Amino acid sequence: MKALFYIPALALLLTSYFGFSQSDPTNSETQHDFQVGEQVFVFGNNVKLRSAPRIESEVLELLKIGEWVKIIEKTEFSWPYKGYDSPFYKVKYDTVEGYILGGLLAVEKKTIAGNAYFFAFSKEGERPHLNIRHIIQGKYAEQKVPLAHTHLSIRSIGNKGLYDLDDILYIDYAPKVSGSEAGGIYFFIQGHNLYKIGQLSEISDSDRFHQFETFIFPNDENGIPETILLKKEKREVLDMESEWVQTSSETRKLLWIDGKLMPSFNQKLSN
Repeated sequence: MKALFYIPALALLLTSYFGFSQSDPTNSETQHDFQVGEQVFVFGNNVKLRSAPRIESEVLELLKIGEWVKIIEKTEFSWPYKGYDSPFYKVKYDTVEGYILGGLLAVEKKTIAGNAYFFAFSKEGERPHLNIRHIIQGKYAEQKVPLAHTHLSIRSIGNKGLYDLDDILYIDYAPKVSGSEAGGIYFFIQGHNLYKIGQLSEISDSDRFHQFETFIFPNDENGIPETILLKKEKREVLDMESEWVQTSSETRKLLWIDGKLMPSFNQKLSN
């Protein structure tokens, strides 16, 4: 019987790698481990640059989203902020030195199609999230994406032959251990709009099981003009000794029309 695969519509799970440490006195996670001398960007808006590493200390400056500071040193202690423990950093902003909570700084910045995108982590309960902000006419828009874990990389991959797109933002995530989910998340960029497209997963368990989903874009090998081909494959080894292997696959044509990927990802693929 042919296997059934499906992708939830716009339900985005991420796994990603930034390589941040997980050490503090309370033994909980921190996602803000910046290095001395590093130039980092402000993720919050009207962020308070303080005279000392205390939330009640004097405010020296208010920093806008996207402004940059240089890391001078990191405090030995941390504060809880949006689900993570966050140290204070002594930073230099223009000619002023002061302290900023690490959770208010972006872990990554990408400039794509002329727009600056800033990324930071938060956590709700046990579920981590990736927060994405970009500036539109002096204001910022934000999207928050639930993650499987926070080991990911972020890159732009061009429009891949979809000429009514400016670019594609790809969140690439890999499994931490065998059996956990890899794959990636795609965001389509058109003008100042950032569209969440969906999750493509890849799951493997040693040499016995492998399931993956992938987009084949017009510029890719075997690509079709003006079409996104969704390909899904599953391979399962039923018996290693006799090399009994069961495989199944399916493909589906999708179109990008007026800011939507059609047909809807809400629809399950048929047997």
